[in-house]
Amino acid sequence: MINIIIVEDNVNKLNKIQELIKNEIDVPLHNVSIAKNVKAAKIIMRNTTFDLMILDLVLPLDEDDIENPENGITFLKTIQTNPTINPPIHIVGLTGFADLREQYAEEFTKYLWHLVEYKEDESDWQEKLKEILFHLIKVRKDFLNPINFKYDFDIAIITALNNPELDQVLKISANWERFAIENDATQYNIGYFEKEQKKLKVVCASPPQMGMVASATLAMKIINSFKPKYIVMTGMAAGYYGNDLGFGDILIADQSYDGTSGKISTLATGEKSFSPNPTPIPLDSDLKEKFRGYENDKIISKIKRGFNGNKPNTELKIKIGPLVSVPFVIQNKDEFLSYKVNQRKLIGLEMEAYGIFYSAYNAPNPKPKPIVIKSVCDFGDNEKGDNFQIYAAYTSAQFFYEFALNEL
Repeated sequence: MINIIIVEDNVNKLNKIQELIKNEIDVPLHNVSIAKNVKAAKIIMRNTTFDLMILDLVLPLDEDDIENPENGITFLKTIQTNPTINPPIHIVGLTGFADLREQYAEEFTKYLWHLVEYKEDESDWQEKLKEILFHLIKVRKDFLNPINFKYDFDIAIITALNNPELDQVLKISANWERFAIENDATQYNIGYFEKEQKKLKVVCASPPQMGMVASATLAMKIINSFKPKYIVMTGMAAGYYGNDLGFGDILIADQSYDGTSGKISTLATGEKSFSPNPTPIPLDSDLKEKFRGYENDKIISKIKRGFNGNKPNTELKIKIGPLVSVPFVIQNKDEFLSYKVNQRKLIGLEMEAYGIFYSAYNAPNPKPKPIVIKSVCDFGDNEKGDNFQIYAAYTSAQFFYEFALNEL
C-alpha cells in the first residue's frame, strides 16, 4: 500500500482530500500523514519516505506564521536540494487559486509533476487526483510482484576463513577488484567468471570469524546489497570416515541442518540427555541433479592435477549428502559419530552451511539459491591437522568454478 503526505492548512480542503483517499481509493488513513505547515512537513519527511505528496502552495512556514504562496514553491525546491529530506516519488500541487496555477505550473511540469486547480464544488480535481493515485498503486503492486524482481549478480561466494579459503577463490582468474560499500566495513571482491560467450558476475567475501551467526550475517548483507542469483559457500569441512572419503574430497550439501537444535534435559538417573530437533533445509532439486552428473566426471582428476602443493595419493572424489553445522570445532571421534546417529547418510560436519541455507531461504525477494561445497581437510578426530587445508580449500573453489561455468 502506498504512503501519502498531505501538506495543507485549510481544514475543509484537507477533509475533502482525506475523504477521497479513504472512500474512492481505499487507502487506509493510517497510511496518510498530515502537515499543516512547511516546518511540520520537513520533520515528518526526514524520517519517512512517501509515494505521494499532495502539496498546497499557500502555506505558513510554521504554526503561527502567515500563509504565503511562495512558501509552497520554496519548499518544493528544498525537497530537491536538502539531503536530510526524503523526496517523495511523486508530487501533486493542489491550489484553490487559478492565478497561482498559471504562475507556477511550469515549476511543476519540469519535474514531470502535476499542479491541479482545486474547486470545492467541482469534481475535476478529484478525477485527476484519482488517476494519479491509481497509477501509483499499480506501480507499487507491480514493483512488489516477485516476478518483476531482478538479480544484480549471478553469484556470491562466502568463505568462513580469509586464509586459505577466500585466498583460493581469489586465485581463480576473474579480474578481481576490491569493492567497498559506504558504512560497511566488509571488504568485497567483484569479478567475472568467463568461458567462451558466458560471463558470470561474481562477488565474494569472508566474515571476521567462523560460525553460523557470522556467515548468516554476511550472507544477508550480500543478499541485500548485491542481489545474487546464487549464494555459495566453499571451503573446508570434516569428512565422515564411513563414506570412503579422503583428504580434499568434495562434499556437496544436499541438505543442511543445525546439529545443536533440540532440547537438553535431565534423565531420572541424573544424567544429561539431548533430544535433537533438526530442521533440514534442502538443496534445490535441479541443482542436485546437475551435481550428480559430476560424480564420475573427468574434470575432477583435472582439478587435482592443477594443484601445486601438498596433496594426498588418493583419487579426488565427489560426495553428495547431508552436512551438519555445529558452533564449535570437533576433535573427538566419538563426538563426531554422535551426529551420525541422527542422520545415517551424514557425509560431513562444519560450522557455517546452515547459516547460508537459512539466510537464502528467509531472505527478501529476489531470493538466491544456496549452494555449499566444502572439501575434506580432516575427520574430526584427535589426528586433526592442517596438512591438507590449502588443498581442500582449492578443490572446493575450483570445482565450483568449473560447475558454475558449465551449469549456472
